[in-house]
Order: sequence, then structure tokens, then C-alpha cells
Amino acid sequence: MFLSVVIPVYNVAPFLRAALDSVLAQTFRDLEIICVDDGSTDASPEILAEYAAKDSRISLIFKKNSGYGATVNLGFERARGEYLTILEPDDALASPGVYAELADAARRFCADVVKGEFNFWRAKSHRRVSADSLRSCPKNIPVNARSVPELLLVNPSVWSAVYRADFLREHGLRFLETPGASFQDIAFSFKVFAAAESVVLLDVPVVDYRQDNAGSSMKSRTKIFCVRDEMDEIEAWLAARPELRERFAAEKWFVCYNAYSANLPRLAPKFRRKFLAHFREKFSSARERGELPAAFSENPRIARRLPQLLDAPEKYLFVMRRRAAVKAVREFFRKIFYRQNNFVS
Repeated sequence: MFLSVVIPVYNVAPFLRAALDSVLAQTFRDLEIICVDDGSTDASPEILAEYAAKDSRISLIFKKNSGYGATVNLGFERARGEYLTILEPDDALASPGVYAELADAARRFCADVVKGEFNFWRAKSHRRVSADSLRSCPKNIPVNARSVPELLLVNPSVWSAVYRADFLREHGLRFLETPGASFQDIAFSFKVFAAAESVVLLDVPVVDYRQDNAGSSMKSRTKIFCVRDEMDEIEAWLAARPELRERFAAEKWFVCYNAYSANLPRLAPKFRRKFLAHFREKFSSARERGELPAAFSENPRIARRLPQLLDAPEKYLFVMRRRAAVKAVREFFRKIFYRQNNFVS
């Protein structure tokens, strides 16, 4: 068995068939499909049973609800494949040949990780836009984070890659099992790229990442400290590996700033000040200890915003709220445009 596809399922009945169909349509056939249902209360279990009855490569695991990290970890533990990958059940694979391309690169380079691109996808409008998340990194050659530290800063998108199973097991690389949490790809992705000796990046879209699922955990406005938990996991993991902690100290702070700043405008207004206070305290303490990387001053965005965060937090919050409002207005008019466009067509 070469590839194990783990699909963590929780109340995704409206989207699940499209995800499963995209896997079954793959030209690469040497794979198993492990669907782990995390205590769904909708029609997801019935849909899974229907598909498992039609294709023997599909195996089902049903368990009580315990969150995304525990669900994926269980799928990885049960997997028999030489390589492992994840497919979110509200997404779909971008083309029928994408697993064949990933498998070919994995075999040619004996890579620990092969990672591709992904599309932002709005199924209702049939709109796909490339994320272009790997633009700063070399393609089609083996690299690692020591030679290309930008690997640690790319969009986590853990479902756009395949991972050598023995590599994950040798390094004890698992998802953080925080019940009800979101953003559990942050720590996993950082640990994977920090530990990997051979990473191959492909300019190939792997997944159509759905943007119109209102129930996605990524859109939760009340999960306040999920990002803090992920950063605590990274710091604990690095603390146990002094050579990596020193080598990737700067990248850790970049990941931390990007994660916190991206999540602040996502939160409901009543939670933003509480989150901002923690965000500011974390970076104020790091500044006092002299831990913030000098490279922050070379990044125009961070060099402009970090002093506001540390010394004028209300101004920083105002700017971030304004950014969130502008984004919401753009999204509103984008939806109107596509509705009108679809109606005219």
C-alpha cells in the first residue's frame, strides 16, 4: 500500500460526497481511504456507509467527538500506507491525476514530504483562484528548512501534501489534540518542516479549498486561544530539541506574529481586546528578553505594525478592525457580483 488518505469527518453531509468522489476518481489506485467520523450527528455516517459498500478501499472508523487533532491522529495510527495524506471532507481534490503526481515525486526523491499548491474554491460560483502559497520556494528539487527557511513560513495547508509515514513516526509528529480547537495545522506544519530532511515542492494544485462552508471551524468567531495553544506546542517541541530551537528561533517568531495577527480580526468584537492583551503581552515579554528577531525590521508589514501593537495597542486594534471591515465589504460585493453573473448566464 503506497498512500493512505485520511478523511476526518464531522457533520459535513452537504459536502462529503464531492470529497469522496474526488478521491475515487483518482487515476492513482494504490491507496486506501480511511474515513474517521468524529461523532457526527447529521447524515455523514450514512453517506460513509453507502460509499464503503461500493468501494473496498474505504474503511470506516466511528468514535465519540474529540476534535480534529485526535481524529487525524487516529487515522494516521490505523494507516497502512507508505505515505499519508489528509483530505478535508468539505474540500475536493483539484484534479484526477494529482495523487499520481505527488506519488511520482515521492518515489523519485524518496522525500519525507511532497507538498503542492491549493486553490481557493467557491463551489457555488465555480470560482477557483490559486493560493500561490509556495511562490518564494524552489520547486521540483529536494530542500529542507535549513537551506530554505521560508518553508516554515508557507501557508500550513496540511492537506496539500503527502508525508512519509516512517518519518512522522520516527519524529513523533502528531497533531495537537485540543478538543474543539481550530488551526491545529500550525504546530503540525512547523514541526514537520523543521524536522524533515527532504521536502519536494510542486507547482501543482492539490486541493480545491472550499470558501463557502459557513460551518467551517476556521470561521468560528469564539475560539479565542487556539492559536496560543498551537504556539505553546511549537515552543515545547523546540525546547526539547535545542539544536532546532536555536536554528529556527527567528522563524518561530514570524509564524507566531502571522498567526496572531491573522486571527485577531476573525474574532467576535467582544473577544478582541482579551486576545489583543495576550498577543501584546507575548511580544512585549519577548522584546524585553531580546528574543524578537532583527529580521522583523526588514519586513515592511511587521516593522510598521509591531510598534503599534507594543506601544499603541488601541491604534493597532483600530487598524485591524478596519482591515476586517474592508475585507467584509469586499466579500459582500464579490458575492453580489457572482450572483448577478450566474443569473445573467
